Amino acid sequence: MPALEKDHPLPPETLPPPAPSPAAAPRRQPRQVVTEALLAFVGVTVAVSGLYRLRSVGFVDRNLAVVAAVLFLYVPAMLLWRQRLDLEQYGLRLVPLRRGLLVWLVTAAVVLPLFAVGYYLYMRKLCPHLPRRLVWCPPPLPVTLRWPPQPLLTVISQLIVVALPEEFFFRGFIQGRLREVFSGGTALLGTAALFALGHFLVTFEPAALAVFFPGLLFGLMRAATGSILAGTLFHASCNLLIDVLHRSIG
Repeated sequence: MPALEKDHPLPPETLPPPAPSPAAAPRRQPRQVVTEALLAFVGVTVAVSGLYRLRSVGFVDRNLAVVAAVLFLYVPAMLLWRQRLDLEQYGLRLVPLRRGLLVWLVTAAVVLPLFAVGYYLYMRKLCPHLPRRLVWCPPPLPVTLRWPPQPLLTVISQLIVVALPEEFFFRGFIQGRLREVFSGGTALLGTAALFALGHFLVTFEPAALAVFFPGLLFGLMRAATGSILAGTLFHASCNLLIDVLHRSIG
């Protein structure tokens, strides 16, 4: 009677290699990860900056925000999908929902009133005394609360077209990739620096570099919750507040 196979197992060298897992992604070198993140940043920034220069063309001006949103969303998504990486791993998720909402509400309650006061003091007390060749200040007008013409549409636009794409690109993709190579602090600072540089390279306005500081807050929210939810909500809240302040104060 022939011996059972389990009594005489094949030697290891004769066994077939295990089948690769379809979900497994090849491990990449740190230089490759950083290069990928920087090339994505350069490519998207150059594209958006070029379109921004063409705003005199009606079609471009009407669709600039939507095209920019598509680039911010799909460029990192395609890079991650090609490597079979889950987008949720890079912050594109709602969970932890309760923590994300709490972080957003607490941060907004602390930061936004302080920012509103600082904006008023800057526009009314400091800006008029700065050299005109450095900064332009609108003539002082009576302070009147003015909302955007279509408040609901503005809120939806800021959330879906502006805040979500930018947060996924910068805090989700770039900060997530840099965190795989560097410490949390280095990834946070590097992402905030790229966030500010990107805004400057699109508008070429030195004041755009100031978004480095809210970029730090958005990054801290991403690190604290593991999701871009809180940062997206706070990002949209900041943009909406600036819009109202600009209309109300100047």
